[in-house]
Amino acid sequence: MLKQLMIIFSVITFLGVISFAQEKPETEKKEKKECSDKSSCCSGMKESSSKINMDENSETAAIQIWNKVCPVEGSTVKSDSPSFEYNGNLIGFCCEDCTAKFKRNPETYLKNLNEDGSKFIKS
Repeated sequence: MLKQLMIIFSVITFLGVISFAQEKPETEKKEKKECSDKSSCCSGMKESSSKINMDENSETAAIQIWNKVCPVEGSTVKSDSPSFEYNGNLIGFCCEDCTAKFKRNPETYLKNLNEDGSKFIKS
C-alpha cells in the first residue's frame, strides 16, 4: 500500500513540475496594448516596449534605442529607460516626464540631439 501511495505521489509531483515549467512568465503573457482611441493617435508615433515580434515564426528580438542621451534633459539613457517610437526610431528618455514632454512636441526636442543621437546639442 505504501509503495502505491509513493508511486501516485511521485506521478502527481512529476506532472506538476512539468506543467509549472511550461507556464510562460508574466511578462510574456501580457498582450500588446492596442490604441483604443484612434483620434488621439498621432501619425508616425506609437508607444513601444523593449521587444517586438519580427514575424510569427521567429523569436522576439530586442529593439535598440536610437539615442544615447535624453532629447529633453540631456541625461544618459539606459537600456531599461522609458522609450517611445517616433518615425521608425525608438527614442529613449531618462524618465517618464521627459517622455510626456517629447510627445507634445517631438520635432523640437529631436533638434536637441546630433545626427546619431549620441550628443545633446541644445539648439
